[in-house]
Amino acid sequence: MNDTAAFDLTLDAVTQRYRGAPSAAVDQVTLEVAAGELVALLGPSGCGKTTLLRIIAGFVQQTSGRVVIGGRPVDDLPPNRREIGVVFQNYALFPHMTAADNVGYGLAARGVGRDARIAKAKEMLELVQMTHLAERLPREMSGGQQQRVALARALAVGPRILLLDEPFGALDKSLRLDMQIEVKRLQRHAGITCIMVTHDQEEALSMADRVAVVHQGRLEQFAPPNEVYDRPRTLFVNQFVGASNSLDARLVGDGGTWRARIAGAPAWPIRLVGDAGDGDPVIVCVRPEHLRRVGVGEGLPGTIELSLPLGPQIVHEIRLGDGQAVKVVESRSHGAQLLPPGQAVNLALAEGAQPNAFPRPQETTS
Repeated sequence: MNDTAAFDLTLDAVTQRYRGAPSAAVDQVTLEVAAGELVALLGPSGCGKTTLLRIIAGFVQQTSGRVVIGGRPVDDLPPNRREIGVVFQNYALFPHMTAADNVGYGLAARGVGRDARIAKAKEMLELVQMTHLAERLPREMSGGQQQRVALARALAVGPRILLLDEPFGALDKSLRLDMQIEVKRLQRHAGITCIMVTHDQEEALSMADRVAVVHQGRLEQFAPPNEVYDRPRTLFVNQFVGASNSLDARLVGDGGTWRARIAGAPAWPIRLVGDAGDGDPVIVCVRPEHLRRVGVGEGLPGTIELSLPLGPQIVHEIRLGDGQAVKVVESRSHGAQLLPPGQAVNLALAEGAQPNAFPRPQETTS
């Protein structure tokens, strides 16, 4: 039986400023992570997500704010006393140690006796289905096998929190999916609170209970995956998470039912996010799967520029009459075919689709 207990995690207005930097690497980030929850820190490179992970682990001392684990502030504790397990992107296994010795290393460092250490290492290797490779060195294992050993080592010490830093970045696509499923299974089995850093949107949306989208050191949104995808709070979240067409439009309505007019075509129903009024310029973000081709004279007129087969789907790049480009996804199972460049098409919203619209940011002059 696994003796790992789940603890909640609180980041209270955490800020990190580096000397000489023009802005904060992490800016007033507040998060409440429930015990046993898997949270993904998602954002582009340099957004501050890895800095946040290092602050939680104790590798970086934040400029201000608090880190609280299980109701206990840990800001004054060194990394080895925070009871946190970390799995790095490169796994960081000791090359001269077998898989079993790597798993037992943290226990040895804590003074656990040899017999108890061997028993625990065996239990953890069984958990990650690696018992048959217990005596192999890291160089004799594949990337996926090394990752399983790294997970077993992190879990062996019964951590309060498990931190995963881009754990699948070194794996090929097919193995990455297998390992995502495996890590989710292990996290649920152990019942452990887990924070995962990733820049892969599909990874975050498929694995996490909630996603924290970070941009330029700030928390843009913290919500379940479906809410982040369907009801983004900011223009950045809508454009960063998943594929999205961003179209210039004019707002139509009086606050009851908002619509947006694009390139003079019939106005589309939209969900307005932010403050704007009738006639104001907005950016309409519509997912490629929410557009469909319709008959001549209907919807938005455009011209096929490129059609690409993408597994079970066809992706069309279409140039609208006003010069804006959009991508449309159609399912091959519904008869979608490649279309020749130059073919005229007309686009409308799929039934029930309601794109998000955001007030157009005002241009600043220097």
